[in-house]
Amino acid sequence: MTTEVGTGRPRDSRIDAAVLGAAREVLSEVGYAGLTLTEVAARAGTSVPALRRRWPGKVHLVHHVLFPSEVTMPPRNPNATLDDEIVAIIDGCAVIFGDCATRQAVIGLIGDLGPQADVQQQLTDRLRDVVWPDVTQRLRDAAARDGIDAPDDPTMVIEMAFGGTLAAVLMRGGDGLDDAWRASMRRVLRAVLAAGD
Repeated sequence: MTTEVGTGRPRDSRIDAAVLGAAREVLSEVGYAGLTLTEVAARAGTSVPALRRRWPGKVHLVHHVLFPSEVTMPPRNPNATLDDEIVAIIDGCAVIFGDCATRQAVIGLIGDLGPQADVQQQLTDRLRDVVWPDVTQRLRDAAARDGIDAPDDPTMVIEMAFGGTLAAVLMRGGDGLDDAWRASMRRVLRAVLAAGD
C-alpha cells in the first residue's frame, strides 16, 4: 500500500496495477482513440472517480502506461559500463515502440497534448524530475568507471534514442528494430557521449 499524495489516505497499489494493466489491454484492442476511463475502470474492478484520483485524465493514464518506471528506470547494475547503459536505454525505447498498439498510443498521446500545454508540462516534468536525474547519474557513473568524461547533459542521449526509435518504427515498421539497427544506434549514441570527452 502507498499513500496518496496530498490526501493522507492509503492508496492501494493493487488498484494502480489493475488499472495500468486494464488500460494496456484496452489500448491493444481499440487503440488510443477508443480508450475510455469508463472501460478501463470497469475492467480493473474500480470506479472512474477512484481512477481519476490517481490520473486526472486519459492522457495522464496513458502516459503512465507508456512510460512505466520498470522500463524508464530499470534496476541499477553497479558494474555497468557505458555501453551497458546505452544498450539499456535503446532496449527501453524499443520496448515502448516495438508494440503496434503502444506505438499508436504514443502518436495519439502526442496529438492530444498539442493543445494542452499545461498538461504537457506536467507530464514532461514527470520524466524530467524522476527519469532524467536517474539516467544522468547512471551515465555519469558508468562513464567514470570507464574512465571517460561524460558531457554536461548526458540526458541528450535518451532524447536522441527516443526520437530515433520513433523515427525508425515510422519508417521501417516495428520489425525494423532488429539487432543491426540496435547496433547502429548504440554506435551513434556512444559517439555522442564520446564527443563530450
